[in-house]
Amino acid sequence: MIYPTLPTWLASHRFTYKPDDVSDKRLSDLRTRLGQFRTDAPEVSIIIPAYNEEESLLNMLSSLGSQQTRYRTELIVSNNNSKDRTQELLDACGVRSLFVTDQGAAFARQAALTAARGKYILNADSDCLYPPGWIDALVDPLQDPAISCTYSTYSFVPSETNPRWALILHETAARFAFYLRRRRGYECVNVMGFSCAFRRKDAMSVGGFNTSFKRGQDIESDDGWMAMLLLKKGRIHRVTSEAGHVWSSDRLLARDGGVLKAIYKRALFEVKRVGWYLRPADVEPASTKP
Repeated sequence: MIYPTLPTWLASHRFTYKPDDVSDKRLSDLRTRLGQFRTDAPEVSIIIPAYNEEESLLNMLSSLGSQQTRYRTELIVSNNNSKDRTQELLDACGVRSLFVTDQGAAFARQAALTAARGKYILNADSDCLYPPGWIDALVDPLQDPAISCTYSTYSFVPSETNPRWALILHETAARFAFYLRRRRGYECVNVMGFSCAFRRKDAMSVGGFNTSFKRGQDIESDDGWMAMLLLKKGRIHRVTSEAGHVWSSDRLLARDGGVLKAIYKRALFEVKRVGWYLRPADVEPASTKP
């Protein structure tokens, strides 16, 4: 579904702040709301890689602090060599964190996966905003043993660079590519690290996250690769409800030079994958070393 307007729950998390001058009131509020993730016996572990995320970190944490869930949940953020105030803000909010020196999101995710204590792993990113029902929306389907991985739909939050109408163009093109992948049996490629879930036991049994991929250089990715391996354990389930629909920053699109250039870049990227779509559905995608 394409959302032409922003949901009302987003408003309270889109505040602006200066990383070097955050009010005590805001930090106290976040510490209090994030207290729900301080548990000795978690059922769910939310794991998040973070690299120089001082400008968006508190917004993401605010959205997680408003989660309404039936599951005992812990939160782990892997600080991946941040040089800004990321660690300072994590400490101020009372968030459990790891410092991961090997550079790359896959290394950060793997460290958090290893440290996690929950039966279920929920993957998130530092530049996204999560609806109040997100945890349950992605974890509930995993009660079915035939499902090994869940992921959800997403939209982009508009900015001065990219208005909402322009972002809808990009999202429409992306959804068409996602549709083609599902039709050809490559839904694993649709799984994004900012909103997916699986059982920790299954992830560890297939070797965890693949740290050999180089973001932006390989056709494959650590999140899609993980989803592909989890097909050995069960099927992939797409969560389409508004309760699981994530809103992501448009900063990567802005980095590409705006929506039109981002669409062009995506088109070129999908051309590289065209061989996958033309193969029989029961053939695994070409890959580098597992």
